[in-house]
Amino acid sequence: MQLHSPLRKERSVAQPSSSYRWLILAVATWAQATSTLVTYGVGPLAAIWQKQWGLTAAQAGLLVSAVQVGPLFSMLLIGHALDRYGERWLVSLGACMLGMTFFLVSFTTHYLLLLLLLGIVGIWYGTAQPGGSKVILRWFPKKERGLAIGVRQAGIPIGGAIGGTLLPYLSLHFGWPSAVYAQSVLAVAGGLLFLALYREPQVFHEHQHQTNSRLRKKLKEITSNRKAVPILCTGVIMVTLQMVLVGHLMLFFGNEKKTGLVLAGQLLSTTLISGMVGRIVLAHISDRWWKGNRESALQLSIWASVFGITALIFLPAAPPIWSLFVLSAWLGFFGIGWFSSFLLAVAEQAPPHSEGLMVSYALTLNQVAIILAPAVFGWIADLQSYSFAWSLLILLLIGNGLLLAKKRKEEIG
Repeated sequence: MQLHSPLRKERSVAQPSSSYRWLILAVATWAQATSTLVTYGVGPLAAIWQKQWGLTAAQAGLLVSAVQVGPLFSMLLIGHALDRYGERWLVSLGACMLGMTFFLVSFTTHYLLLLLLLGIVGIWYGTAQPGGSKVILRWFPKKERGLAIGVRQAGIPIGGAIGGTLLPYLSLHFGWPSAVYAQSVLAVAGGLLFLALYREPQVFHEHQHQTNSRLRKKLKEITSNRKAVPILCTGVIMVTLQMVLVGHLMLFFGNEKKTGLVLAGQLLSTTLISGMVGRIVLAHISDRWWKGNRESALQLSIWASVFGITALIFLPAAPPIWSLFVLSAWLGFFGIGWFSSFLLAVAEQAPPHSEGLMVSYALTLNQVAIILAPAVFGWIADLQSYSFAWSLLILLLIGNGLLLAKKRKEEIG
């Protein structure tokens, strides 16, 4: 069942034939990549800080978590602000403040101060995802949004890949503060480039006065939308799977299947690269094959993930190497590649003039799972076994798939 409202027309582009929107996509992707370079780059730096400062593994891990906790305190306010004031200044300011705050990290050697600064960095990172999603909704017609948001989402693994390659090299040859300088400069440059090139489409200025509802009123409208619940649940459960893959797949292969750390690392890289491809392809085929029905792409991702995890559980003790690469690619493509389709599904279900807040609300829920999932999964695996933990995840996925199917059936019927 399609919703018919002024919002559907609004979400079309002011200049649908203009090549300017593809320039905007490139700029938004780069701004996302440079911001992610900072947040994802905390992982490699934490390993260096641990060695130089004699931190425990828990202390090093907490540094990474601090960046992830930050968006919990900012995304709802930022989403509301995006709906009222537009993307140009907020995304630019967020990227610049993120870079400048992170620059202060280079001057501290005190653990608690470092923890505080990283938490503030995470707060500024809260502008990146909802702001970038809003850009796609503003400038791209529905038939092109899947491809566009998939490309923009590729900025996240691109930023992570740059960080994984560049930061250890700079730290080893010039000291870790030089890595922080590079991250800060690139983040600020990404924000300034976005500020220089991005312009709000005319449709935003025409309807800006309609977005002045109070935050509490808009949140009540969003949270009372029962039709959005299955989509929001999908985000929480699928991001749980995603973070488990990122945090535990290498450990599972290395410890349970005795692959060795080098091969386990290659398998994890395969998963991440395949996930980047999946974020583009799955969202794009929702444009082409399913005519903008994002839920079909999410259903495919859920059931394909169930199949992949089941295969993971029943792997023999010494499986062929090629099968591990195939399975890792499969899990990455569907278990990480779902995210672009999810963002569009959330944004396109938003009430009029509330896309930014709707995306921020969904991402805030996801952020809780991002923080908790790796630790809870590891705790269950320690208490029982990896097979037991994977099986619980399968049950969650099946339940979510059935919930999404029920929603679809009710809409058709």
